[in-house]
Amino acid sequence: MAAIGLSHLSKRFDHTVKGEVYAVHDVSLNVAEGELLTLLGPSGCGKSTTLRMIAGFEEPDEGTITIGGSDVTRALPNQRGIGFVFQNYALFPHLTIFENVAYGLRVQGKAEADIARAVSEVLALVGLANYERQQPHQLSGGEQQRVALARAVVFRPRVLLFDEPLSNLDAKLRVEMREEIRSLQKRIGITTVYVTHDQEEAMAISDRIAVMDRGQAVQQGTAHDLYYRPVSEFVARFIGRANLVDGKVLSAGEVEIEGVRVALAAGRAAGQSVRLVIRPEMIEIAAAGGPGRIARRTFLGEKTDYVVELGGSRLQVAATDHYRRPAMDAGQAVSVRFHPEGIRVL
Repeated sequence: MAAIGLSHLSKRFDHTVKGEVYAVHDVSLNVAEGELLTLLGPSGCGKSTTLRMIAGFEEPDEGTITIGGSDVTRALPNQRGIGFVFQNYALFPHLTIFENVAYGLRVQGKAEADIARAVSEVLALVGLANYERQQPHQLSGGEQQRVALARAVVFRPRVLLFDEPLSNLDAKLRVEMREEIRSLQKRIGITTVYVTHDQEEAMAISDRIAVMDRGQAVQQGTAHDLYYRPVSEFVARFIGRANLVDGKVLSAGEVEIEGVRVALAAGRAAGQSVRLVIRPEMIEIAAAGGPGRIARRTFLGEKTDYVVELGGSRLQVAATDHYRRPAMDAGQAVSVRFHPEGIRVL
């Protein structure tokens, strides 16, 4: 049984210009017990609306929501057993850290001794032991994020929901916090739905990812599945960097890409055109002269990114072995080799 089940979920809103529009349209998803599923997509794709319907903050127009096998489609948020971590943390500025974390337990009428023990345990769990008397304004952004997380899990919810929780942090702190969230989620084994527009964050933190576009879940899978086996150009572009090029099928086992022959079974008849997804690291270039020409080189430390002109295409190429050989400069002619195992036929 899925810990969370969404079946044909839809939500419409009235737009002053466009009229009635679907924010979410016929979304069906299952989240397994203890799994971390990320809803990933650009702004306006419906991911936050989907999360808010799971939480009970929005009511769906169609479809059903189950948590732990129980239908909660029309249930109030406090009847669903959820913990919610908001984008802006939503801490009470006039309360101490202890009282912020204890708030939900007080609403539930828990005994003071139980509250004190639970708050102390969860603050230690998120690395904030002895912070009980601090005020929110005395904490850094990362520490405030930990308080919000502690408040969400202190009453041991069945489900934990995150709405872009790291968007207000700087790049280095985002990396640190996503690792902490992932580690904590696995330690307590809580079923989690996480919303972000950052594909690297989604790939680093998730067991599975559901990519959303214009209100629909267009592909679900592991980060590896989505990266190497995208089902559409949208997914290919949104998950990592991708070259989208046209090729011509020469035979059952060979395709021509901008004049370069590649041993690739495209599953199409000879003479047909195919649309291909080629990741930058699946292209190898060498300064041996050839049909390609370097248009730009960018050194990024662990790799060097090139833009290579080949025929009518401009290809993104990532070289991770650049420390072994001299850098190639703009204008230099290069040979181009494609690795067929990293090419996806759409």
